Amino acid sequence: MSAMVAAVLCDPTGPQPLRLDSVPIPVPGPGEVLLAVGAFALNNAELLQCAGTLPAPPGAVPGLECAGVVVALGAGVHTLHTGDRVAALTRAGSYAEYVAVRADTVLPLPDDVELCVGAALPEAAATAWWNLVCRGRLRTGERVLVHGAAGGVGSLAVQLARALGASVTGTARGPVKTALCRDLGCDSVLDYAEQDVFDAVRRRQPGGFDIILDNQGAPTLNANIGVLAPGGRLVVIGVAGGSEGVLDLAALMAAGAEVSSSSLSRLTDAARAAICRELRSEVLPRVRTREIWPVLDEQAFTLADIDAAHKRFGAADRIGKVVVTTTADISKSDAHQRNQLFVR
Repeated sequence: MSAMVAAVLCDPTGPQPLRLDSVPIPVPGPGEVLLAVGAFALNNAELLQCAGTLPAPPGAVPGLECAGVVVALGAGVHTLHTGDRVAALTRAGSYAEYVAVRADTVLPLPDDVELCVGAALPEAAATAWWNLVCRGRLRTGERVLVHGAAGGVGSLAVQLARALGASVTGTARGPVKTALCRDLGCDSVLDYAEQDVFDAVRRRQPGGFDIILDNQGAPTLNANIGVLAPGGRLVVIGVAGGSEGVLDLAALMAAGAEVSSSSLSRLTDAARAAICRELRSEVLPRVRTREIWPVLDEQAFTLADIDAAHKRFGAADRIGKVVVTTTADISKSDAHQRNQLFVR
């Protein structure tokens, strides 16, 4: 067996940018493992690649995260074994039946966590941890505002902030999403379909927020600064509303506040590996106890339905992560048999 099915980006900006095709199975290099992918989750960057807004991924197969079973080891990998069930943070390639990933960006999955759940964890957990804890320097007792709190990253950020001792306010649209945010642990939820959330924030939290996690970008830049507490931190994790804004430096300086931003894809391999080490020690134990749990959209898809999955990702009523499955759950014996096919 030397070929696999993958969703290949063949026509960026076209009506059907992705095409299922037979492509070579990757061979894991030094420090890498080969995963038989059971499921992967969608992220906005992949849709932007399909729209031609971002460059095509290496190898033309998108995909920033997945869950599956280790079926082959590259040279120098001693911490993982064939048959291990894992999730992985990838740079590309998870829209496929197999993907080669760096072993240091792999997260071991507890036996009772299904692959479709594990697939929704790496990107959201890494983004939430990096931006709340590393960039935002979250401390116990601080006040956190999470915009888009019913989304894939937002829903996990709410749970993480609560687990670390923060009080959390979330914004979302509509009664279904706001109800979810309350269930996730938000102390307060603001429905931006019903009110000006910044007016409501100023009334409910006159002292302002220590950390704001924002996914909109330019349109809310100065409004966010206006509801920061003295010394507060605005962390921009997305630009869904636009990327070019005018920053009121006088307001920023008056609050003694700061603005930062980040993209996991721009981080070095070493930085991504460090984040994954912290996820293994600080987040996965909370997943095992269900203190933190990925939110999955109610609609699931198979690899053959990748176009429909992308459409669902952009739907107004989508909640949490959209997950695509590729194969049935893989047993350890099946992983061993597959491993024999990749021994060089």
